Amino acid sequence: MMRWVERDPAGRLRAVAWLALLAVGCGGCSPTYVLRAAYEETRILWSREPIDARLASGELSTTQRARLELVLEAREFAQQRLGMNVGGAYGSIADVGPGALLSVVSASERLRLQPYVWWFPIVGDVAYKGFFESVEAEAEAARLRTEGYDTYVRTSAAFSTLGWFDDPVLSSWLDLEPVPLVRLLLHELLHRTTYLSGRTTFNESFATFAGGVGVVRFFEARDGTDSPEAEQARAAWEAQVERSRRWGAALGRLRALYQRGEDGTLAAQEVLAQRRQIFAEFGPEEKVNNAVLLAHYAYLAHLDRFQCVLDANGGDLRTALAAVTERSEAAPGDPFAALGSCRPGQDEAS
Repeated sequence: MMRWVERDPAGRLRAVAWLALLAVGCGGCSPTYVLRAAYEETRILWSREPIDARLASGELSTTQRARLELVLEAREFAQQRLGMNVGGAYGSIADVGPGALLSVVSASERLRLQPYVWWFPIVGDVAYKGFFESVEAEAEAARLRTEGYDTYVRTSAAFSTLGWFDDPVLSSWLDLEPVPLVRLLLHELLHRTTYLSGRTTFNESFATFAGGVGVVRFFEARDGTDSPEAEQARAAWEAQVERSRRWGAALGRLRALYQRGEDGTLAAQEVLAQRRQIFAEFGPEEKVNNAVLLAHYAYLAHLDRFQCVLDANGGDLRTALAAVTERSEAAPGDPFAALGSCRPGQDEAS
């Protein structure tokens, strides 16, 4: 098996730089957390094997082979047709255990739609923190609850080192169906292509757009506009845009409610009582809070604005991605505003 340090000597230097940056400081991160994260990341990178070598091994099932071949096709599409910075990313595979890779913690103030943030080198403020052990994630959430925050713990099967390393496909991805697999790959490649420090919601929403529309374009080009995969991908993207609008409107109402509490129009207990009515739109009371809504909406924020940029460029996704990247990088303080709005005056959560 070809190891990452053998085929990429410069990887040693990048690893040293990465670990040094982690060691410089991570707001709210203990030395144990930093060391564990570094260990797990290094372990995954060290175990990488080129996809071509895995395909030649004869050890794959028919489905696994098809999925890896699909990854290679999608990588080429992302680079050649969408202009993404692919490099050597996802040209290798790393074996991981079944199920989720990470447990992710998010938190928010109870009477404001204000996420709790952790600071990390390079990426800046981030509204979530990942753990390789679920018990550690639950302990962090418990700590935040004692400080009065709403919390949310969820799982994740993917991560990106934002171009510092050539991230591998994880073996658990091979359990995905074709449309979700390609969508996930394009989502992660967008993070490698552009990433605004401290702008979690914009970064994730932009990646949702890139993955959601990108997977449509991929299967249209590969299998035809009327293929089952292309139709499935289109329906999924349209549903995401509609969900973005619905969630944005609800969060706008929630923000207005919290403002009434801040200006003294409503007592805190009345605010909490009324917010439950809004929460009920999204699920059982015991499973919905500010942290849950913000964590989900981070991947859905203002999707119609990205769609408008796409429409303004005649549906050319490569041109739209370049336009969004240029505008957002020129105005990192408020990247959503830089995109403009399809519906002026819309009361939507930012």
